[in-house]
Amino acid sequence: MNNDESPQQARAQLDAARRQLQLLTDAITHDLRAPLRTIEGFATRVATSAHERLDEREREQLQRVRDAATRMNALLEELGELSRATHAPLQMVDVDISLFAEWILSDLQAGEPDRAAQILVQPGLTAHGDERLLRLMLAQLLHNAWKFSAAAETTRIEVTGTLDRDVFRAEVRDHGIGFDPRYLHKIFEPLQRLHTAEEGAGHGLGLTIAQRIAMRHGGTITAASPPGDGATFTVELPGPDEGSPHAA
Repeated sequence: MNNDESPQQARAQLDAARRQLQLLTDAITHDLRAPLRTIEGFATRVATSAHERLDEREREQLQRVRDAATRMNALLEELGELSRATHAPLQMVDVDISLFAEWILSDLQAGEPDRAAQILVQPGLTAHGDERLLRLMLAQLLHNAWKFSAAAETTRIEVTGTLDRDVFRAEVRDHGIGFDPRYLHKIFEPLQRLHTAEEGAGHGLGLTIAQRIAMRHGGTITAASPPGDGATFTVELPGPDEGSPHAA
């Protein structure tokens, strides 16, 4: 910081730089989506109009093009979320974590109505933070738990927590395939996958986004995977009286 600058001026400059970076990221992802939509649309039209003239191998190749475009769109969406998690200004309010967990898990169950599931959400969990970002953080953790519990006969997910000494603590626990503790140091790194695509691995950004959001709030997320008993992700955030950042 320049000696002639006040803390308020420095913060204003930092906020302006963040807004510019956010606008740049949004513009880049928007511009990349346009050709992807063209590719996907063209492949879809060819697959429909020339279906009878294509052999099985050609149909499979067209489907691979469409699938690749879909994956790239999803990756761009996650990159946008990572940018927002890093740069969006924080609007600090009390956030009903229990309610959001119930909504997210209800949506996941609605998407797979035939999957047997036992869900436990502790009522009354309230954190202090940016509502939109904390909901995104929770969604990443719950989608991760749901995804890696698919092979279990019954999907079991628990969301519990405490408020102790002005620290909000929440646990998202599943009983799925877990992860190898040897690679724990990589689990929050961007584009790192500890599982194969067949096991449900995505782009390797979901947990990075969740951790980035926790850190923006002055908190952290830790992970553990007891042998044969899924994974537990523990979120710790400062309480409202512990100097939570206003736009960090």
